[in-house]
Amino acid sequence: MSQENVDFVRRTFAEFDAGDSPQAAVEEIVRTGLAAPDTEFDYSAMYPDGPILRGFEAWREFIENLPWGLSLNGEPERFFDVDDERVLVFMRIAAEGEGSGAPVEIRSAYEFTIRDGVFVRWKVYADRTEALEAAGLQE
Repeated sequence: MSQENVDFVRRTFAEFDAGDSPQAAVEEIVRTGLAAPDTEFDYSAMYPDGPILRGFEAWREFIENLPWGLSLNGEPERFFDVDDERVLVFMRIAAEGEGSGAPVEIRSAYEFTIRDGVFVRWKVYADRTEALEAAGLQE
């Protein structure tokens, strides 16, 4: 089942990251039923005092109220089969400040939990080594 989950995550990235903003992609994933209505979005390993949000509306409110304006473009770089429910993805995030135009690149990791063919949890890590350790993987 775990390879099926890796394939599911790959297909989802391929289908919904065709130049859309991350927000538009997530909205489409939710709309099409690929994410559970009460999906958990965990930012505790990304930001100091990062929130753990439940449900799409809580996620949307969080994104809309970020204190900085960025234009983001995410690209998956590597997929890891963690276990029967989890897939870890190394991400390259390219951002540009809306006011300054300053380019920024972040290399982070997303851990996806999939149950019954839908996303139920997304955890974002600022540190890839921390993500590997949390998943019980070694590089």
